[in-house]
Amino acid sequence: MSSADHELVTTMKQREFHIKRRQRATDAIHYELRRYRALIVAAVAVLVATALLCMLFALRNTLPAAWGWWRPAIVTALIGAILGAYIGQSLLHTGYGRKLVAGKENRVREKYSADLHAGRRWLQYYYKGENISGYVSQILYFIEAERRFDSVDAALAGAKASRRPGTDVADRAMDRFNHAAAHTNLAAIASTDRFGQPSIRLMRFVTSDRPGIWYVTTAPDSPKVEEFEHGRLALLTQPTESGDTISSNRVRTKCLGTSFATITELYRTQVPGYLNGLTEDEQQRELVYELTLESATVDNWLEHDVVEFRSWERPEPDRQ
Repeated sequence: MSSADHELVTTMKQREFHIKRRQRATDAIHYELRRYRALIVAAVAVLVATALLCMLFALRNTLPAAWGWWRPAIVTALIGAILGAYIGQSLLHTGYGRKLVAGKENRVREKYSADLHAGRRWLQYYYKGENISGYVSQILYFIEAERRFDSVDAALAGAKASRRPGTDVADRAMDRFNHAAAHTNLAAIASTDRFGQPSIRLMRFVTSDRPGIWYVTTAPDSPKVEEFEHGRLALLTQPTESGDTISSNRVRTKCLGTSFATITELYRTQVPGYLNGLTEDEQQRELVYELTLESATVDNWLEHDVVEFRSWERPEPDRQ
């Protein structure tokens, strides 16, 4: 194996080390959050059961003597625990409960921030301009364990040839993409003019019934019109409540040449109040652009998924 390949294998091992540390940190965060939620529910259950028991003992003189005290106490404690658990679960879905869990999540995330930052840096691994992060572990296995190949190029080719499409992983990534897209409507869209001068602008977007097809509008005299026509575009959505963001630098734009009325209902349902800021004349002048995401990354501190959209343009059916 050449010295360059030895150096590549060393960096791949370093990547796998940091990725495993990141995964352990992720598992620890999930575990601590589940335990924190369980502790909240258990604490509320104990409080409610204790309160009912105190009421029972305060009224025990009114109970029939034949009942004793322990039978009603056991029944009361069980009822209190069940009622308290239900109240605790309901508390987690309130604004206050979500605030408690979010605060705990921030503290735990800060606790493991070193591993999360180190692992996030290695999520994407480029070799000759290609992101081969999905093949790194297999390349190392071919070279280190099986000793089947004596170069990274040969091991990469073997990994690609033997890889089977993971439909479960792809479906999960698509589900995360759809969930994130449904919970935000604001994206920072970066574009360049014909001189290569970049600019970035926050824009409201709406999604269609086709995954990866979004719509934005802009005034005809906006600089974005020329930049959209230039075709160089990247976007990053606002984080959702769960911290998910969608980013992509493989976006195709097309001016539909249709009126704003064709997507008015989408803006009315997905961006409440947006139409209130546009007069009828402005709506008639707005240009509608279709954004086609060829691929996208759905990312947060704990997860990283890449969505590849296929079959963008269906061929016209043969006419006989």
